[in-house]
Amino acid sequence: MTKQRLITISFILGIFFPLSYAFAGTILSSHKYAWSNNVGYINFANVIVNDNTLSGSAWSTNKGFIKFNPTNGGVLNDGTGNLSGSAWGENLGWIDFNNVSINPSTGQFSGTATGTLVGTITFDCPNFCDVQTDWRQATTLPVASSGGGGGGGGGGGPIVQAPALAPALPVQESAISAQAKHIDILKDGKIDIIDFNAMMVSWGSTQNLAAAGASSNPADMNGDGVVDIFDFNLLMVYWGATYQL
Repeated sequence: MTKQRLITISFILGIFFPLSYAFAGTILSSHKYAWSNNVGYINFANVIVNDNTLSGSAWSTNKGFIKFNPTNGGVLNDGTGNLSGSAWGENLGWIDFNNVSINPSTGQFSGTATGTLVGTITFDCPNFCDVQTDWRQATTLPVASSGGGGGGGGGGGPIVQAPALAPALPVQESAISAQAKHIDILKDGKIDIIDFNAMMVSWGSTQNLAAAGASSNPADMNGDGVVDIFDFNLLMVYWGATYQL
């Protein structure tokens, strides 16, 4: 008798409180980089997006891991893609995600995250900067009906997709980005004192971009026609980075 009552109650609850279809989302491999004005590209490939929280970690070549579910913090999702809370960078401190959102239909990140050391992280800038996930806003599904009178066969409820497994912690990629290759003045696969010396040789040199069409000086990394402090800052962002030629 008790078992029959439980079955009846469960059936009634299923009618009035339908289940939700939801799953954990991963970052698309071709859309994984955000840009920090202080530390350069940040790889979000190992971040997991759920209906309530973000977990996993992002990776900065220059500053290490950024954890999305740290102790005493964490980044939250309100279920419609509006994020809040803070991630923790091992060398960057707290990073505020209150002004970041995920389009619930396309999975595209937008807005900016900010921190004292990381500066401003942009998710949808023009060059190599367009973080996107396969997470989508949860959709409510009806519970299957019992199918008419009499006895029984099994008409089950909706199939709920199992959550995706969280990937392992990221490692430094062999090719960090097209931008890092561009910063490497000597094009020898590493950014080091040799590149710094090459910059100092060209320091202060200028070029008429109107006549040349574009800067041909590899030390002019931002292409503004002069080798100056802005190029030096770019070099410092990628100092010590290596990549495959």
